[in-house]
Amino acid sequence: MAATIVFIHGRGQEGKDPEVLRSEWCTALAAGLGVPRLTMPCVLPYYGNVLHRVTAQAAKESSLMELPADGGEEMPFHPFLPEDVGELERLLLADLAATTGGVQPEMAGISDLLSWTLARRLLTWVSKNTSVDKEIIKVFLQDVAVYLSHGRKPVLDEVRRLLPASGDLVLVSHSLGTVVARDLLVDETVRRRVVFWVTAGSPLGLPTIQRNLLAKGTRHPGVRWLTTYDVNDIVALGHPLEGGWGTPLSQIEVENRDTPHAIDRYLRHRTVAGPIGHACA
Repeated sequence: MAATIVFIHGRGQEGKDPEVLRSEWCTALAAGLGVPRLTMPCVLPYYGNVLHRVTAQAAKESSLMELPADGGEEMPFHPFLPEDVGELERLLLADLAATTGGVQPEMAGISDLLSWTLARRLLTWVSKNTSVDKEIIKVFLQDVAVYLSHGRKPVLDEVRRLLPASGDLVLVSHSLGTVVARDLLVDETVRRRVVFWVTAGSPLGLPTIQRNLLAKGTRHPGVRWLTTYDVNDIVALGHPLEGGWGTPLSQIEVENRDTPHAIDRYLRHRTVAGPIGHACA
């Protein structure tokens, strides 16, 4: 019996139709395999609305921050969210700056936790050096930080609920979904069913994420693992991963052109789709 492909999507999917998303992933993977349509079973455990609700709830329960009234720079990226989210946002931003190739001289020697003033300067620097809009970076930081601090349990509960009840699984994960997948693989009942794991555009190379995983650090989950990245994908800046995570780990660098983080671009590469198809046979 063929393994079931489990697509684990990334951030920013709230309000979308799960079946439309699943169909888009299937279409891209079929193109990568050079077939008109997929014949193996595929599911997409949708958690987009769950993460969105968690974010709203965290904002509702957060104490109102004291914000400067004089136009001062000491302003959080998302003042409606609690401080633990903001702390993770700043640490993640420092990771992005470090993996971009360093920081400006005046930013050298930064502390473990940036001030918001320095974080805003660093955000501008990262944006200029990656050609990624600051607002895109901020929403990525927000969603990852909310998942790690408030959303892990409800997201994982929803993903587990929607997994096939039995049979082998091939996990194909993207962006924040790769963090969700790594946390999911801590569950022995799930891990022993996974015959292959794919991470595309993954932030698992960032130290702050590694420190905040369920299995803290770079502990290889012990399943066959392929990670694929575009050097222009800001989310995947921590690649290549093998030096930290060990083996068995295959790494494939791809060129996604004008949309380096797009999952459909990743899946349309034969070098990525081929191993997925082979694992399902």
